Amino acid sequence: MQGLVSGLAAGGTFAALGLLLTAMFRLTATVNLAVAATGVVGVYVMAWATQNGLPYHLSAPFGIAAAALTSVTCGYIVTRWFADSGPQQRTAVSIAQLIGIIALAYIAFGDHPRVLPNPAPQRVATLAGVVVTLGAAVLIVLAVLIGAGTHLLLTRTRLGLRLRAMAERPVTTELLGIGTKAMTVTVWGLAGALSGLVLLLVAPVRSSDILSLSMLIVPACAAALVGGLRRLSGALLGGLGLGLLEGLLSSYAAFQQFRDVVPFAAILVILLWSQRGEVWDAAR
Repeated sequence: MQGLVSGLAAGGTFAALGLLLTAMFRLTATVNLAVAATGVVGVYVMAWATQNGLPYHLSAPFGIAAAALTSVTCGYIVTRWFADSGPQQRTAVSIAQLIGIIALAYIAFGDHPRVLPNPAPQRVATLAGVVVTLGAAVLIVLAVLIGAGTHLLLTRTRLGLRLRAMAERPVTTELLGIGTKAMTVTVWGLAGALSGLVLLLVAPVRSSDILSLSMLIVPACAAALVGGLRRLSGALLGGLGLGLLEGLLSSYAAFQQFRDVVPFAAILVILLWSQRGEVWDAAR
């Protein structure tokens, strides 16, 4: 029980990033594998500003803005030169952007982890002897808000209808006179800002080096794949489930070393399960 409770914060992180992946895929037809790395830029810009005397309540928005700007740059590259490419090509571009952001971050900030201020260390509850902090609660609430907000945007607004049309038929949308590039870049910027906010909450309680934080995209991918990159509820439940499983494994010494393998195993199992129909048809 203690392990499950301790996995709440991780579950909120995985769910929030998985929902961002799902939302971006539905809105831009791109699996943005650099979304966590853009948030890392925000974390390290915040740390740099704090070390140079800027108070946290000013350096945190500064970091979120840096994450949004990084994501806007990535989105502009995709919409400017790869607008007519398929989802696979745009996703491959996002992998190159992930590697580029990590490399540039190491050049700009060095390879030493930062001691980061925790914006929400307050205790909100104690479950099974484990203290649940305000940061963990905010991460879970933020994940729910991202999912609910994206659902309302896609199903209840004219803007959501245009964004869905843009993702599925970009050329046709442009021929109908609907501007797509500005909307796409805006979506990328908003995703970067939200990623920056998520990473600001989780980085103080996890390993704060650039690579480890950027690789949070792996469990986020597993969470998004639970929903098939389409169902927001699946991404939310998948992320929370992975976090709870990580916490459970960390409570057993014999399984702690396998904790980081779980997201990769989950991705493999989900991909194999998604192809079961083709495999069984071929067997028959």
